[in-house]
Amino acid sequence: MRALVHTYTKIALTTIMIATSIGLFVPATIHAATDKESLQLSGRASYYGQVENGKPNGTGTIRWGDSKSYAGQWVDGIRQGTGKYVNKYTLKGRTFVVTYKGEWSKDQRNGLGEVRQIIKSKAGQTEANLIQQGQFVNDVFQTGYTVTQALADPAFSFNYKDKDTWLQIYGDNQNIAEYWATGKLIQIQYRKGKIDKEYSIFPESDAAKKLENQANLKYFKKIQPQVATYLKTFQTLSTKVPITSK
Repeated sequence: MRALVHTYTKIALTTIMIATSIGLFVPATIHAATDKESLQLSGRASYYGQVENGKPNGTGTIRWGDSKSYAGQWVDGIRQGTGKYVNKYTLKGRTFVVTYKGEWSKDQRNGLGEVRQIIKSKAGQTEANLIQQGQFVNDVFQTGYTVTQALADPAFSFNYKDKDTWLQIYGDNQNIAEYWATGKLIQIQYRKGKIDKEYSIFPESDAAKKLENQANLKYFKKIQPQVATYLKTFQTLSTKVPITSK
C-alpha cells in the first residue's frame, strides 16, 4: 500500500507541475477601442479583439494554432486583467487539457485564480482530474487548495498551503472530517511553524514508531477545529474532480 501511495504522489505531483505552467489577473481600468480587429502576431499566433496602437487593448482572444488560446483582457499587448487560458495537447497517447481562469498582471498570474487539468487515456478514460484554487504571485501558486482524483489507490490527494501551513492528505472523499477524527484517512502530513507531524493508517512494526503514530493521531484530533475549514473545502472541491469514462 505504501508503494501505491508513492505512485499516487508521483501522479499528483506530475499533474500539478503540468498544471502550474500557465496563467491570469483583475486590474485597474482598461482603455481600448470599441471596434474589433484581427491581428497576425506571429506565424502561429492570431488575435481577434479590441486593438489600440496596433496592439491588443481591452478584450480579445489570441490563439496559438489549434491547441492553445487566451480569451480575456489586455493592456498594451500583454495579458492584464481577467481571462481564461486553455492548453490542450497529447503526450504519449494521453490527452491533457489544462485551463486557468483568474487574474493576470504583466502577462503573469498575479491574484486569485483556478487551475483545472484533466488527463485522459487514448481510449477516453479520465485518468486524473485536478482542481487548484488560490493566490498566485509572479506566475507561482502561493496559497490555496489542490485536490486531485486519479486512477490510483488511494484515489484522492488533498493539499492546502500558505506561508505558515502545509497540509497533505491521502484517502477517500467521503466524510473527510469524520475520517480525520477516527484515523481512517490513509495518510496525513501537517507542518505549521516548528510543528511537523505525520500519521499513517498502516501499522508500524517498530514499537517506538507505533507510539509516535498514535500520539500524532491524538494531536490531529485535538487540532481538528483549527483545520475544519480546510477539511470542509477539501470535501467541496472533491466533487468537482470526477473520474468518468468517455
